[in-house]
Parts: sequence; C-alpha cells; structure tokens
Amino acid sequence: MGLFDNLAKAITTPQEKASYVTLLNAAGINIPNLGCSLENGVLSITGTVADGVTAEAAIAALKKAPGVTEIKNYLEVEDLRANNIMMRVATKSSNLNIRKGPGTNFDIIGKAAHNSQVQLIKKMYNGWYYIKAADGTEGFCSTDYLAEI
Repeated sequence: MGLFDNLAKAITTPQEKASYVTLLNAAGINIPNLGCSLENGVLSITGTVADGVTAEAAIAALKKAPGVTEIKNYLEVEDLRANNIMMRVATKSSNLNIRKGPGTNFDIIGKAAHNSQVQLIKKMYNGWYYIKAADGTEGFCSTDYLAEI
C-alpha cells in the first residue's frame, strides 16, 4: 500500500471533505478525485489538477480551512500525453534546454532543436512545461520558448 492509498483512507469524515470541496468551489476550483487527510493541523491533499497554477490556487484556498496550519501538497498535474499536443520550439536561433526540474537552477538533460516540435506532457509550474522531445528526452522547459502549433 502506497502513500496515496494511506491518504485516501485517512479522510477523517465526509463533512470535512465537503468543507474542503466547498472552499475549492468558492475559489472556482474542481478536483474530482480530491483526497484529504488532516492530522495535527497538517492537511495532506492528493488529486489531479489541470496545471500548476490550479494547484497553487487550491493550496491557497485550503489554507483558509479551519484547523489547517500547514499543507502537504501531493497534487499531480494532469498527464496530457494522450492528447498529443505538439508545440514548436520558438527560440531565436539556438536549441531549447530541457532540464531535470522546473527552473534554470536544474541540470540540463537534453536539448530540442530550434523550430523542432515537442510534445506537451504536463503544464507544470508557472512558466514551465514538462515536454517530450523528438529524441525521446523528457523534461522541463520554459514556456517562453514554445509556441502552439
């Protein structure tokens, strides 16, 4: 049994979950598979969201819940692989760096050629997508250098 199974079982009452859902709905956020566990003021949340911006908004909304002093975010960003969304590398002339994590402080693990196509896998954190290059390399890149096709 994994961490997420334990969290799903740890939802204390349907009323508490309904309270969290109400807070999210008031913020315009719907997480159909929301899982919550509150223990000693720490709210652990699981579920799938459309993008990193939605995850951040959900955390901000849930911080307002009574008794919540801290949030452990286990939200996953929706995997868009099946949608086959292709994007064009829109650098000025150089290759696009593909990184191990969502930020320039993470190691470069690959490159995508200028004007090549990459597949959008996940809309991660503000300004970063998780992509798959033509050579199969998967990693993070800045949205500043991608254009919709």
